[in-house]
Amino acid sequence: MKADSMNNKKIYLKSFGCQMNAFDTEMIGALLTEENNNRITGDPQDADIIIVNTCSIRKHAETRAINHLHKLSRINNAVLAVCGCMAQRMGIELKKIVPGIDIISGPDNYKQLVSILSGNLDEISNTILLERKHDTTYKLPVRCNEEQFRPSKFLSITRGCENYCTYCIVPYLRGDLRSKAPDIVISEINRMHISGVREVTLLGQNVMAYQYGDVDFTSLVELILDKTGIDRIRFLTTHPKDITMELFHIMAANSRVCNHIHLPLQSGSNRILKLMGRKYTREDYISSVEEARKIVPDLAITTDIIVGFPTEDESDFEKTMELIEYIRFDSAFTFKYSPREGTSAYRMDDNVSVDTKKKRLERLNKRVKEIRYDIFSKLNGRKFKILLDGRTKKGKNQYIKGRTTHFRNVKVNKSSLKEGEFINVKLKKLEGFTFIGEEI
Repeated sequence: MKADSMNNKKIYLKSFGCQMNAFDTEMIGALLTEENNNRITGDPQDADIIIVNTCSIRKHAETRAINHLHKLSRINNAVLAVCGCMAQRMGIELKKIVPGIDIISGPDNYKQLVSILSGNLDEISNTILLERKHDTTYKLPVRCNEEQFRPSKFLSITRGCENYCTYCIVPYLRGDLRSKAPDIVISEINRMHISGVREVTLLGQNVMAYQYGDVDFTSLVELILDKTGIDRIRFLTTHPKDITMELFHIMAANSRVCNHIHLPLQSGSNRILKLMGRKYTREDYISSVEEARKIVPDLAITTDIIVGFPTEDESDFEKTMELIEYIRFDSAFTFKYSPREGTSAYRMDDNVSVDTKKKRLERLNKRVKEIRYDIFSKLNGRKFKILLDGRTKKGKNQYIKGRTTHFRNVKVNKSSLKEGEFINVKLKKLEGFTFIGEEI
């Protein structure tokens, strides 16, 4: 028997995949706890409602989510809701795999999902919410309770994508690009700032494609700088074809815009980029990075790279290796190509062997880590301002941690410091890829 209370529900949240999913999961949880006595629990066994937000970008992501759902579906007395991209892609087929699921919801149906979960749980059974909508007004209630507060938060400013890269399922699942009105963005950031948030990361599948009337992404950033007091602005993710140098001039002129950009490369081969439908060349990518670093010399760049795309040969792969040597990324999310049913590339001959993909990925990761270590090791002794955003423990030592504007992790061994504070630190040593810093 499921809980039937209209209030006082305990909600367990689990998110797989990208930062957009993390934002959506937090939004759902916040909406469910904003105006009643519901609360978030970290124990699924204690929950009245279990919500799992899923990712469909790769087969591995779906397998992980399904395995987790099998475990959660065995928990009695809880409503199990599955949402996100995998839910949209699989629909009712997902319930055949995991019969214990009560609700399946796509990314465009979260308001309806929250409304249903706010009602009588005993009335919920076999609910499917997959209607495509064009709503951009999804809002994140801010600081519903102390345990949910963080000094750094995500904020979605666009939903959907229209790039249709041949390997990517996202546009088919999240729909066309929709941009949130600037006044709503400004209002939400001001609410965040008043509640104690110091840093906001603007989110979109392709954030620089933001366009609302005559307000583009750089205009929106200028509005945020002018009309909010937020201390730091970040943004994810950027498509190389949409990059403008105006943004880097803003970054150079105003320290509130963090000097870090996530700029997915995917491949260093023009032939493969064309097959991927990426709409830029390696020369375009290099030119953008060179211009950006002239404007912001200490710009940190992170990226995404896929190896083993259909027909990728050694020459194509070597072009990718050449580019990582030249660009010198702070870090890279690297993947073996995984065919996704429904994409254009799914119809291509996946003719790169699993063993070849594995070897190329190992070689790529090794060199990415070596370059990252070389960049980071040269920073010891330098001074940076960091925003403290969490705590961690290693052995007997308690650390408070934060990030530089370059998105580099720093730990400080000083228990009196509080999350949400900005402090100046001197980098003393490197542990893995996290700096140990000393407050100055």
